[in-house]
Amino acid sequence: MEHVLHLTLHARELLVLQLVRPCQVRALSGAHWLSINGQDICLNSGEQALLPAGKLLLEGHGRLDLHGQTTAATTNTTLPLGFISIHNQTRELPCN
Repeated sequence: MEHVLHLTLHARELLVLQLVRPCQVRALSGAHWLSINGQDICLNSGEQALLPAGKLLLEGHGRLDLHGQTTAATTNTTLPLGFISIHNQTRELPCN
């Protein structure tokens, strides 16, 4: 069964997720920078990428969908996409 996490990022936000299994990310709008396991990925509206398990950093603006598959061993006590930690931080950026 497929599960989808819908995310909306705003300017100067950094979202950190711990993926315990691979998932598909799709940019629905805006522009996004992702970093996972030392690999940087830039996604614009309409683009997608397959992400491995690991610590994922997301920055940018617009909407993203993360698609995950549950397994037969998944129970109702498990978050569908397997995220074990979420941290949202807003940063001030200097204007030059």
